Amino acid sequence: MCNVLLIEDDRFLIDDLKTFIEYEGHSCTVYTGPDEVIENLEALGQYDAIILDIMMTRGTYLQEEDPDFETGELLYLRIRAQYPDLVILIISAKNFSDMQIDFSTENNVETISKPFDSTASELIKYLPQDLK
Repeated sequence: MCNVLLIEDDRFLIDDLKTFIEYEGHSCTVYTGPDEVIENLEALGQYDAIILDIMMTRGTYLQEEDPDFETGELLYLRIRAQYPDLVILIISAKNFSDMQIDFSTENNVETISKPFDSTASELIKYLPQDLK
């Protein structure tokens, strides 16, 4: 079983993804925006994997950050600085080649394009499977 943090602001997608993740035997906590992530940055080490949406509202803390970066990219940089080995699954409807970060060169990162298939199997297959 994997302890997953889902960072997503789309209420419709949240319910489906959480259901799929839990159906596969994993636990899932949801943060619905960047403010929750920043306010709880110290606690993210308890998760085995993070599923991070790239395009979200800026929230309170990221209003003045570099506008060339998507919100999820800024969160990724903050998370990665503190947790360099954490598995992070980046999800987006945006083309990954248009982003400021080249995620293909990052360690312990997978990129998954939206929309997902009906079982979200693209996500589930990248979660750490052999954890107790």
